[in-house]
Amino acid sequence: MAFSLSQYARLGITTLAVGAAGVVGAQATASADTVFDNPPPTVLLCQSGLGGSGIEAETHADSTDIAPGDVMFEIDDGAGSGVQVAWVNTDSWRTGAVTLTPQGDDGEPQGTATTGEGTVLAAAFGMHTNAAGEGCLVLPGVNDGITVPGAPAA
Repeated sequence: MAFSLSQYARLGITTLAVGAAGVVGAQATASADTVFDNPPPTVLLCQSGLGGSGIEAETHADSTDIAPGDVMFEIDDGAGSGVQVAWVNTDSWRTGAVTLTPQGDDGEPQGTATTGEGTVLAAAFGMHTNAAGEGCLVLPGVNDGITVPGAPAA
């Protein structure tokens, strides 16, 4: 199977963002609704930043609206788009990336990743246009506390 340049770039960014933060192999300690705080993202070039509580990850343990094996990433900003979240499941070594875009009734930037059950490390970064319309540069913030539940036993 041949990879495109964008797929190589995505994999490289995932590796760089998670590896540069020095968290590869770290053990998760929280189950859900966790923030990117190890380290938190650094927001440059805008006055208003990312909004109230920064970037969060939620799983089925937080909301039954999220399927087992999925993680929803969101910014409590009321609007805006552009942040990328690269993730790796350290149990299965699945990787991926999502772009946070306005969704739902409140239009908060969100993105859902099907990571599978296990421990997930994620890094958020990129250019983000916030609710105030400002362009923000988001330097990587890491969340090393995501435990994704699988489907409940029957």
